[in-house]
Amino acid sequence: METGHQTNCKRGINRCSRIKPSRIILCLSVLTFSCLSGCTAKPVQETVTTDASRSSALPPNVEPVAVQPDLPARDADIETAGDRIAEAITYLHTRKRDRHESALRALNQAEAALNRALRARPREDDATRTALRSMLKDLDTAERAVARTSPDALRQLATLNKSLDNLPESK
Repeated sequence: METGHQTNCKRGINRCSRIKPSRIILCLSVLTFSCLSGCTAKPVQETVTTDASRSSALPPNVEPVAVQPDLPARDADIETAGDRIAEAITYLHTRKRDRHESALRALNQAEAALNRALRARPREDDATRTALRSMLKDLDTAERAVARTSPDALRQLATLNKSLDNLPESK
């Protein structure tokens, strides 16, 4: 009988010292749930009280600082050309394999937009037309630099974009 008794003791010891995996998972899930529920912040409800007699946020007898912005007339073709040049610069900054082809496609769209802007200008507006022709030449030079994968292409495009921003206003 002693052998049977020893076997039962061994089983009893094994049962007591062995922790079931299901209990471990249950304890960890309860612990995780309690930590996560305690970490969330309760939403804050704010109450704003305004003066009902005030019709404006500005104090009375005060004039606004800028009524009408003093901006030059917007030319959609010139803005499109500037956007396409910026797009080409962005493409050249990426590490994609087809970045030069994408930049050339954007520069072709910029060239088409500058040509539309040049055709839309009246013949009397000589300063703007001359500036646009110069930009088209600079754009062609930058396109060739991009096609040759020249490291100077980014600098040329940035210069062209700045000169496009400083284009003289048409009359």
